[in-house]
Amino acid sequence: MFKNRALVTGIGVGIIVGAILLQVMLIRPSSPSKSGISLEEMDPQKLKEEASKYYLVLEKNVKMYTQAELDAAVQKKVKDEADKLASTKPQETPKSTDPAAVTSSKIVIYVQPNLDATAVAELLVKSGVITDRKAFVTELDKRGGNTKIQVGYHVFEGFMDMQTVVTNLITSQ
Repeated sequence: MFKNRALVTGIGVGIIVGAILLQVMLIRPSSPSKSGISLEEMDPQKLKEEASKYYLVLEKNVKMYTQAELDAAVQKKVKDEADKLASTKPQETPKSTDPAAVTSSKIVIYVQPNLDATAVAELLVKSGVITDRKAFVTELDKRGGNTKIQVGYHVFEGFMDMQTVVTNLITSQ
């Protein structure tokens, strides 16, 4: 009937072998899970614990915020707190810039290792020791103290002129 008898025999044998393999796969039981418990046997708590090893598991009623929503909520809260603080705080009298009028106060600053002159100047301005960054950096350059700033705690008491501040930072205590 067919001239190519080997081809037809090969196709027939392939179909038979394929059917046998399919039956073997259907008969074989499914492999057990790594933890030894199937998903049908797990209670919700164990299932959540197993899933939390690989995924972020959250409850249904937990609200997830985007970064924009979170930023807006934080800004609103900051504004509310600032308004509340401003309404409860009595009006202050403007401070005098006269050095003699400044009361004696003690300010302690810690200079970290590897801080350059601009970072130290910023630290001093934020703490209220000096008011002019440029004048401080200029005085420090004049005294050659850019590399001589001592690491550690420095104490500043009352009003100090720029030379005293630079001397305090250059000398070890």
